[in-house]
Amino acid sequence: MFGEAQTPVPKKLAQDYAPKYVDAIRVAPAYVLSPGAALPPVGDLFAASPAAPSLPVSDPVPDPGWAKDRRFLTGFFLVEEAADQTAAKQPSSVNLEIYPTEIQESLLVDGLLSGFTGLSGEYVAAFLSEDAETGHRQLKFRVVAQGQIEPALQELTQRMLPICEYVAVIQRYTETRDCPRWGLVAQGLAGALRGLLQDWHVMVAQLEHQLHAGKLTLQALWYYVQPPSEAMHAVAALCARLSAQRLRGAALLDRLHEATVATQGNERVNALLCRLLRAAAAPYFLMLRRWVGAGQVADPCGEFLVQEDAGVKQGSLTPEGQSAFWQDRWTLRRVGGGGGAGGADAHASASPPDAIECPAFLAAHARCILDTGKYLNLIRLCNRPLPAADEGPLEFDERGRYAEALRRARAAPPRAAMRLLREDERSVRSLEALRRYFLTAQGDLIAQLLDGAGDGGFGRPASAVPLAQLQSALAGAVAATSAAADPAARELRAALDTRSILNLLVAVTQSMAAAPGPGAGASPRKSALRAVTPGPIPAGDRAAAARQRTAREAFMLCYSVSWPLSIVAPEGCLAQYQMVFRHLFELKWVERELNRVWRLHQQTRALANTQSRLLLRRGGGGVMMAGSTSDRGSSSARRAARPASGAALARSCALCQLSTHFFRQYLLYITFEVLEPLWRAFQGHLAAVDGFDEALEQHRSFLRRVLKGCLLSRKVVLLRSLLALKDIALQFVKVSDKILGSLAEAGEKEAEDAFALQGRRGADGRGTDVSFRRERAERAARRRAALDATLSQPAFASAVNTLYKRCVEKVGEFRAHLADAHRAAMCDRADTREDVESLLNLQQRLDYNGFFPDIK
Repeated sequence: MFGEAQTPVPKKLAQDYAPKYVDAIRVAPAYVLSPGAALPPVGDLFAASPAAPSLPVSDPVPDPGWAKDRRFLTGFFLVEEAADQTAAKQPSSVNLEIYPTEIQESLLVDGLLSGFTGLSGEYVAAFLSEDAETGHRQLKFRVVAQGQIEPALQELTQRMLPICEYVAVIQRYTETRDCPRWGLVAQGLAGALRGLLQDWHVMVAQLEHQLHAGKLTLQALWYYVQPPSEAMHAVAALCARLSAQRLRGAALLDRLHEATVATQGNERVNALLCRLLRAAAAPYFLMLRRWVGAGQVADPCGEFLVQEDAGVKQGSLTPEGQSAFWQDRWTLRRVGGGGGAGGADAHASASPPDAIECPAFLAAHARCILDTGKYLNLIRLCNRPLPAADEGPLEFDERGRYAEALRRARAAPPRAAMRLLREDERSVRSLEALRRYFLTAQGDLIAQLLDGAGDGGFGRPASAVPLAQLQSALAGAVAATSAAADPAARELRAALDTRSILNLLVAVTQSMAAAPGPGAGASPRKSALRAVTPGPIPAGDRAAAARQRTAREAFMLCYSVSWPLSIVAPEGCLAQYQMVFRHLFELKWVERELNRVWRLHQQTRALANTQSRLLLRRGGGGVMMAGSTSDRGSSSARRAARPASGAALARSCALCQLSTHFFRQYLLYITFEVLEPLWRAFQGHLAAVDGFDEALEQHRSFLRRVLKGCLLSRKVVLLRSLLALKDIALQFVKVSDKILGSLAEAGEKEAEDAFALQGRRGADGRGTDVSFRRERAERAARRRAALDATLSQPAFASAVNTLYKRCVEKVGEFRAHLADAHRAAMCDRADTREDVESLLNLQQRLDYNGFFPDIK
């Protein structure tokens, strides 16, 4: 180990012996002669039972008790003897003064050779020294002979005593790290140190052979041990620091790596420490190869940078509604948190809160390593063959060649997993179901649901409608449309959610603001965002729901996304789909109701035509030139002469037209300028990404743009204006139903009676066409009179005028807030050119020709 061709060394025991560490240090260590040669504190290394860290695994490797009970098996008996000699405090009875100088020298050499193997000799004995600051004991050596010793011999002996301490520290560290609690990395280092000690003992045996031949003096011994003493000091100091800080796993590799980097200026010491680092990293890289090659965590001692939580199943969710199986089943091990492998309290306290228990030379590849194994596990769980593993070596190398091997191992699994997702029939069907049913691409299903909501018991309070009735209505709507042939449609479920759009938006916005990026750690600020599932309304919300929300207003679609698409579309994303569906469902309901009110207004055409003819007769008939003074005066006179019922009816028709135009244009904008373009772009991105994390990020980006495009997450004042317009439209529908609905029902009943009467008269052969026309005219006159009397009521006119003014005012506010949002989008880097242009198009759609009047 410590020999060199140009340096005289003791004769080898065998000519074919090849030491393992033949390239160790050759330079004479000047620090041996100085007080700086003392070793750093060793902690409780020489205690009877050194404290060992607890294993952060549920089924640790068993630690046999006989390894501690047999004192001569571990070498601890040397420490006990030193403790006994220290406690006795009796002067040595050995007297070297009676021997000649040559004999004294031989006896001292013999004692030093015993100390070089960690044994306490007759003339050079071990004793325990207690540290005043820490109270820990450390094994030291001293000359115990009585009488006067030759000063030169004393000096030379004192120079070589620290080497005995170096050997004792290395030997003790090697013996204590056999315990499974210290992990495989410490055991790998201990194995390398045994090889170092083995070469050292071979050299000591050669020196002892020279002593027995009468050729070894103290000067010669100093000459032989001077070159390797620096290596022994470096290794012993390293063992002392590792013991004092109780390092294991990645922390131990970090300290070894730091020592290797610190000795780059000393080639031979650096080479020795690199060998120790390679030996300690060998078991770690075996675990690493098992993980990136097969996706298996082979970590019996809990020191690998990836840890697995077997309790997290495929359907588990994180607090923010993401897939816990993908996010939390396999995670990077944190220092001092949840079973960290550091094992040192000082190391854990000095580390940042989010520090990863990962060797420094692998820190840049930690995320790559974690993702590679996660993709392999995903492929295995889908019963697909794993991609072929790279056959190249994966082991520690000072030049970092393992980085290229990790990049090669990372390349295939993400592509294989994404190919599996794109080719899986259930995943493709589930993704298409989100677009068809939650983004209302399946138009006939929405129409059927709206008809069911208008005809069934959806108008009752949400707490009074059983879920079975909702599910039956949903199943009937699916069966009556083209969605009946879609297997995914049969998995749709109905649920009730009493929260308003604003409350849903608050939950989604908080979750989006707290959602981490890929690879980020957990955050305590995350809010819970879960998709609504079928279930009864909570008792605390039942009373409020009964007062505020009907079953139609609380109706929500539910869908269970299949595996493995649930990683890319977790419940947090599904909750956003549900919010968009609720928003579109309510707007389409408003549009449907306005269309129904428009049909009610069509039944008043007879009254409007009669009043128009009367106005023309009062105005004298003729046609005047448009724009003339007489024409303007005549128009003013006709408006003044118009009955109150006609004015109220005109204002009601105008309000119906304005509201219908607004919501129709808004829905056209959402459908053709937001949902369809963004979905096509999302499909293109999904086909181009190479990993699930990127696909999840693209999905989140798509949903963020959808919410902004639907004006749900741009500005609260903009959404409030939109919701206020919806409330105004629904109030107008109620007023119209109260006035026009009853008249329409009476007219239908009267028409049915007339038809029945006509049938009876035709069967009896009685009556003529003249009498029938007379009766029909009388009935029409009665309906006009009743309608005129109803529309002339001041309450109706006042309500319609108030709603008209509020509608025009809120539309003006909405357009103003929309213009502010457009200007903000032009300055926001998160908004694309398409987003900005779509907002501008919406402004033009709503008032392309001054459609909305100004309030005077």
